[in-house]
Amino acid sequence: MTSFHGPYTKTKTTEFLSNLNKFGFILGLPNFWVENVDLPWNSTKIIKTISKAGNITVFVLIISEYLSFFTQKNLTEQQFSDLIFFIISHTIVTGFRVRVAYQRDKIRVVMHKLGIELKEVFNDTEIEEQMIARTKFFSLALIINCFMSMVMYGMQAVLRVVRSGVTFTTIITAWPDVEDDSVIGNVLRSIFYIIWWIYLSRVFSVYTLVISLTISVSHQFKNLVSYFNSLNQTFEDKNDFTQEEKEQTYENGFKVGIELHSETLKCSNQVQTICADVFSGQIIFSLILLTVMMIQMMNSPRTLTNVMTLVITGFVIMFSTGFFMWNAGDITVEANNLPTAMFTSGWENCYHGSSIRVRKLVVIAIMQAQQPVVLTGLRVIPLSYQSYVSIIKSSYSVFSVMY
Repeated sequence: MTSFHGPYTKTKTTEFLSNLNKFGFILGLPNFWVENVDLPWNSTKIIKTISKAGNITVFVLIISEYLSFFTQKNLTEQQFSDLIFFIISHTIVTGFRVRVAYQRDKIRVVMHKLGIELKEVFNDTEIEEQMIARTKFFSLALIINCFMSMVMYGMQAVLRVVRSGVTFTTIITAWPDVEDDSVIGNVLRSIFYIIWWIYLSRVFSVYTLVISLTISVSHQFKNLVSYFNSLNQTFEDKNDFTQEEKEQTYENGFKVGIELHSETLKCSNQVQTICADVFSGQIIFSLILLTVMMIQMMNSPRTLTNVMTLVITGFVIMFSTGFFMWNAGDITVEANNLPTAMFTSGWENCYHGSSIRVRKLVVIAIMQAQQPVVLTGLRVIPLSYQSYVSIIKSSYSVFSVMY
């Protein structure tokens, strides 16, 4: 395990990342921050125990869903379609959680760089506040959408009980049988619905972490743009310094900016490595599940509850994929602004020998910054707004071919 020692400067970013880590830890993820989770020792021990039990329970739930193919013989067409839908989604998203937990040390290194190392050199507080606000907005929007989807599935099951007298069934498991109306059967199905909420908490934590990492990298590029723009002040504010001193200060500052750019590129590469499986899985997840949902719309009863459930679930799938691809695409957009910031950073104020050195430095830095920074899924699909639209269209294309 990578360890970090020594004090660091507290900022809004470190406070936010610490709270984000605490949120994920409570919902079942490992500790990704550079310090121990800020919770009482007894609480931490209890949370770890509950988390392990929750992980086992979730895996048992998924295995039970697979076994239901062999044990459930009385499924309606809609129930069988729901079973396929849940097996695919639960398997893929659980894989996200396992993969993210496996990358714990790498995530800790990235969070340390983005939250502490790079901010100690230069930190635009306005951009920092934008980053925190954007992360909170997307995370909260995702949680609300997932919450509404889960509530709608519960309401749909309750209404079927009231209107048709069938059993309360949300997810299909190996046992009890969907037509088993005994007390034990109803209690077990209710327990499985609660376990489903536990599973959903893992989804919250993983998706929030991935969204936070991509937003942090994109805003670090914005922070870099602000840094290079601030170098102009070297020649405007330092009136008590000689021209040579100003030129030397600018040159040293530009070299620091190049180092910051290099470290930021490393962070973006590390985020690509950490989240590559999640990005790829989410693309496959969206293509398959949106197609399955459109088929469900064609085959399920045209009741308001069914329609609302499918629509909200569809929005959850599209939004979760969109949140990944939009924020990862913003990394490319913000990185593209960096060459312009370098060019307008004030190099033209240097003269004579200093001018020659600085111009060479600026040209090399701009050439490096002009290399596109693109995160990808499935190693070939760039994460961007355009790719997101293409994925949604592809799902409909597959559905239209089938129907």
